[in-house]
Amino acid sequence: MFPVGARAVGMGQTAAALDGRGEAAFWNPAGLATLEKNEFGLQTATLVAGNTDALTAYFPSHRVGVLGGAIYLVDYGDLDRTDASGNTIGRIAPRNLEFVASYATGIVGAFSLGVNYKLVQFVVDCSGDCTNLPSASGTTHAVDVGGQVAAGPEGAFRFGVAVRNLGFKLQVNNRDQADALPARLIVGALYRIVLPAGRGDGPGERFDLKVAADVDSPWGSYGESQMRVGLDVGYQRLFRVRGGYAFVRDGLNGPSVGVGVETGAIGVDLARSFLSGSDLVVANPTFFSFRVVF
Repeated sequence: MFPVGARAVGMGQTAAALDGRGEAAFWNPAGLATLEKNEFGLQTATLVAGNTDALTAYFPSHRVGVLGGAIYLVDYGDLDRTDASGNTIGRIAPRNLEFVASYATGIVGAFSLGVNYKLVQFVVDCSGDCTNLPSASGTTHAVDVGGQVAAGPEGAFRFGVAVRNLGFKLQVNNRDQADALPARLIVGALYRIVLPAGRGDGPGERFDLKVAADVDSPWGSYGESQMRVGLDVGYQRLFRVRGGYAFVRDGLNGPSVGVGVETGAIGVDLARSFLSGSDLVVANPTFFSFRVVF
């Protein structure tokens, strides 16, 4: 799965301890437990593989916890189907579609727990002449489970752990072609430092710096661990500047930067990753997030 959310990407994809917004569902669902208001969100990204879009909606309740869900689409673009003479006779459109149902709640003290149920589909649509084109579609199910704990003054230190994409293989045509989901174990922490320039202000009137680091590893299979680090500095939630680096083999390896602005009930985040370690000449991915709270 591709990264979702401009805040996390701007910080080098460090999100195990991400809290207080809907995009946490795509990294560690326990981060949803700290939502204080209802939130609608839109997450978009322009990647080498295609465009991704996510619509999210989450609703906190003091009695029940946080309930909500998301629809996530990966559009790989349209591919021309040609005949023996090279003439275009049809068009193939592969898509990944994911429906997510989430629940998160505080358990004891500063500890929170979250879970996602995910219905994952892969579909290849065809228009025009689709003769002799085999059906290519598959559906599977998966869950994410995560926890977070906060410690220190005003929860300055936050630790998170999550297991993502636990589920059945995605079978497109037959059992022999079934592909395992990319199950991962992610562990990370975030520490918030109040900068000296803001110490004379009230608790909510401060400049601060957030430092985060994540490590994730394959779950149930062999593979290398990957590390990510990130920074986030700014004044409250009004304006944030972010940077980070993802040390990954498969994915968006390299540095990233981002900014975030929030005023009233509206928040906007923008991030860009700068791909490294590849000989391919491709555009650097751009991520955009928009949310409304009420």
